[in-house]
Amino acid sequence: MTKRVMISLPSDFLAEVDRVAHEEHRNCSELFREALRLYIEIHRKAQIPRDDPLIRSAVETQDRLSRLHTGFREDSTAEVRRWRELR
Repeated sequence: MTKRVMISLPSDFLAEVDRVAHEEHRNCSELFREALRLYIEIHRKAQIPRDDPLIRSAVETQDRLSRLHTGFREDSTAEVRRWRELR
């Protein structure tokens, strides 16, 4: 089922949307649908890492390492690489 929605856009922004839609041989509705799909996909992916137990564990491990090596001013990325190579 398709529903219509009404949105308000500044005229200069709508002119840019029209230009892009014309260049891509699409209508504005198609362009808005694609833009919203991409936005939703990006938004979902941004939420996933924070909830992933493996990522949470990795961050906790990195925090523990940084507490063990205070004052060295080492690059944390290099330190994580070094620990990975030791495994």
